[in-house]
Amino acid sequence: MQHEVSNLRVHFYGVQGSGSVFPSREERRAQFEQNDIELLSRLLDRLERSGDDDGTIRFRVEELLGKPRSRSAILELRNRLDPPEPRVYGGWTTCVRVETADGHDLVLDCGSGFRNCARDLQEKWGDRGQRELYLLGTHSHLDHTEGFDQAAVCFDPRNTIRIYGNRQYLRALDQNLGIFTHQVSDELMGVQTPIFYGIMPARFVSCEIRDLEASPVIEGGDPLAAGFHHLGSPLEIGATTVTMFEVFHPAPCLAYRVEREGKVFVFCTDHELFHGDEDDPRHAKSREAEGRLEQRAVGVDLLYRDGQYFRTEYDGLQGISTGAGVPRAGWGHSCFEDVLEMARECGVRRTLIGHHDPNRDWSERNWVDDSLARFSDQTGLGFALAQAETVFDLE
Repeated sequence: MQHEVSNLRVHFYGVQGSGSVFPSREERRAQFEQNDIELLSRLLDRLERSGDDDGTIRFRVEELLGKPRSRSAILELRNRLDPPEPRVYGGWTTCVRVETADGHDLVLDCGSGFRNCARDLQEKWGDRGQRELYLLGTHSHLDHTEGFDQAAVCFDPRNTIRIYGNRQYLRALDQNLGIFTHQVSDELMGVQTPIFYGIMPARFVSCEIRDLEASPVIEGGDPLAAGFHHLGSPLEIGATTVTMFEVFHPAPCLAYRVEREGKVFVFCTDHELFHGDEDDPRHAKSREAEGRLEQRAVGVDLLYRDGQYFRTEYDGLQGISTGAGVPRAGWGHSCFEDVLEMARECGVRRTLIGHHDPNRDWSERNWVDDSLARFSDQTGLGFALAQAETVFDLE
């Protein structure tokens, strides 16, 4: 049972990149093997401590269990041995929820993890009369929007969902569902999903995030955006301040800094520090975006950042897991090495690296996590791969 939210609580529902995955049989076998080794090692340690001086073990199974043998007795012994859980990274695409102490719920992106997130929100809200969700979108790609039409919050008429994002993000949600315009073209109706606005009774309120100085609003109404928010202005949600800034990705993409009572969470997915020809205009643009991120990440409590590749994989010199090497410059994702250097230079207290490549298997992710644990020991800062179904309190 979780205690009351004292400031900010960050729930990770989906940290998978590019597309939802399910662990292969080989990966499940590796997980079971690791769990069995841990469990049997602890059992053998207990048996050794119970042996005679010469190592001989003499007792009945009931003595080890503490009661007659049964399923419940075996489970009790297992719980006493308390083997560590294997790391579970989850195969759901990007979705993170932030709860605030003053009762607000913010969701960052609605990848396939949004389905589980929405279930938890419905359970939390229960019979509450005012049911409001702030959905902050990063960009239009499918792995950041695919969970929307599967989410229970969209099918409850008591709910108001306030959706903030750039124009492409709003269009990506609207073009197949018509939730803002109440229009879906004949060509798109039913192509991607049988769901559309007519069977989604929640209230959807759109707000486009844009640079209003560079691109002012034209009077006369906008069917897609009910309102506009200036990119350079903070968004106040109760006592929580959200600032947004542009990062470098093939599609326009936003990152978010969430701050309340001195605690800060920065969410930066799908951002690339471009490596390659310095005369390529992408090189300068990516470094400008990296500078914006660094400025907003200095000394923060928690950073989630895309780190999909090792540099050798990014350059195409090595494949991911068993795949062939493919150059990935310009794909819109950063290298592990860049994330570590940036977070260390900025003094980020805890960095979670997400947007895992679907080709990187579970065993290799574990190896990466073990390496990150050693780096944490060396730097005094926290580094790990992001895992779905984990929760962090910023108090």
